[in-house]
Amino acid sequence: MRPRHALVIAGMLLRFFTRKVLRLGVLRSKAVRVLALVAIVLVGAAGVGGGYVFFKPMLADERAWGLLFDIATVSVVLWAMMAFLLVKVLFLSADGLLDLSFQLPVTNRERSFAFLLYEVTMATVVSAAGFASLIGSALLLRGPEVLPSLFQSVFAPMLLTYGALTVVHLALSRLLVAVRLGRLRGVVLVLVVFGLLLAYSSRLVPLSAQVSDDYLDGRTSWVWVTSLSWLSRTHGGWVTTLAVVAALVVLAALAVALTPNEHVRHSRFVTVPTGRRLGALLSPYDLCLLRSTQTWLGLAVTVALYAFLLLSGLASPLWALTLLSIGGLYQFAATAPLRLMTAYRQPPGRVYTLLLRGQLGLVAAVAAPALLLLWVLSPDGLADAPLALAGAAGGAVVAISIGVVFPAENDNPFSVFIGLAVTAAVLGIIGISLGVLQAPPTVLGATVVAALALLVWYSVQGIRIDESRRRHEEVTAGGQHNRGGRRAHGGHGRCHPAVPHAVDR
Repeated sequence: MRPRHALVIAGMLLRFFTRKVLRLGVLRSKAVRVLALVAIVLVGAAGVGGGYVFFKPMLADERAWGLLFDIATVSVVLWAMMAFLLVKVLFLSADGLLDLSFQLPVTNRERSFAFLLYEVTMATVVSAAGFASLIGSALLLRGPEVLPSLFQSVFAPMLLTYGALTVVHLALSRLLVAVRLGRLRGVVLVLVVFGLLLAYSSRLVPLSAQVSDDYLDGRTSWVWVTSLSWLSRTHGGWVTTLAVVAALVVLAALAVALTPNEHVRHSRFVTVPTGRRLGALLSPYDLCLLRSTQTWLGLAVTVALYAFLLLSGLASPLWALTLLSIGGLYQFAATAPLRLMTAYRQPPGRVYTLLLRGQLGLVAAVAAPALLLLWVLSPDGLADAPLALAGAAGGAVVAISIGVVFPAENDNPFSVFIGLAVTAAVLGIIGISLGVLQAPPTVLGATVVAALALLVWYSVQGIRIDESRRRHEEVTAGGQHNRGGRRAHGGHGRCHPAVPHAVDR
């Protein structure tokens, strides 16, 4: 293990992210990038300003600040688990990106450690963005003296949570490989992490209440999630910092030791027999979706969330159907080999229709038994059925649009990450604007329909641009081949030899 090589690859990934990924899709336009940056600055400034006004009355109350930081720690752990789950879901289809690093003179452990450093960096940025209001207002009100508290309450818990989840993930991965389930370990491990996320989220309110009770009773008791702040109050900041550093070193060493010497690929497709009758009704796009690992991952997570919501009663279990759109994020890139075959070439509008039909068919196929089960076990939950089903259908449209506008070329998960971030930011701004204006439900519904229609139109245009670029590359490559030159790379690194087998009937 050569740490310097891992640092070089991690730096390469970060440069790739800033130079390539941040210029994907609509971000190719400099005007759009500037507008996005201005929007981020304005939203951040508004959040910091609101936090400044809200926290200013408690400036001199040290115990109130302690309560605030402890509550933030409870939320940070949840954020770290969500970031870890998102990264692992996206990296399930990142073999093409990993192939780019296979040409480098590094071991698999060095490569994996570099990706871990990159993941931790991105998770830290996401956590800082989520708590920008608290961090910014605390720095403005209390100055540099609040930095140790921010480290102990926000950054250190996030790093430790991510590191602990990484070690657990690698240990379980080793176990699954040992029992000959290595090619399916990605789906199984995502389900395990999702289960941990649901278990912790169910403890969120009790943990917050326990921390608040300590504040109201004026006592300092040990709560496992706020161990760092307890250690700082009882033994001092330096001891806490040394403990955090030691824990991170141990977790990093365990992660390196548990990383296999060779990369074990994930299975992109699963064997799903369709039979003659069903196979005759399904198009090649439908078959790719049906046999995609991402589809079955989304289905498994949907079932887990459905069961959790049904038992907990926190919300209608039908909202779990929105997770079925996970497969739509990669559906356009995964079916790219079909569009290279003359027999399967279709106009852009037809391609989009086939993509959307598959997603909506999946939602309908899962919604039928979900509605029946809910009607039998909890009929009151059917009141939210229309809204939940509309949300699932809208999620399918949004997921396909992200996959088209931010295509995962060469299985690049970073582009999907940016697509999710941009979409969340736009939807958040629209939601905040409508909330400030106190728009009636009719206006809200009309806005959502108009936004989805715009996404559909833009997706069709994106498919048309992709097809035009591909035809240009084919002509260029053909010309070079006819002149006796080496065939140019047609940008088809995202193609996969397993795709033709996925459409067998």
